[in-house]
Amino acid sequence: MSSDPESGKVAQQKSSLTFILLIISLSAIATLFVLRRFPLPIRLFLLTGDLIVIAAIWMIIRQKFSGK
Repeated sequence: MSSDPESGKVAQQKSSLTFILLIISLSAIATLFVLRRFPLPIRLFLLTGDLIVIAAIWMIIRQKFSGK
């Protein structure tokens, strides 16, 4: 039984980042469709911020966990 504790930690980190990515994606969709009382330019500005954060987290996941 060669269970590496480091691999479990890495898997937990990857799943945590993936979960955060999912939550931010859902908030981006909610920002666009649920917040109807805000003007469209403000909603698009918030959506752009969410998309930038999503892209940054996606790049972190790709770079940190690509070889593991």
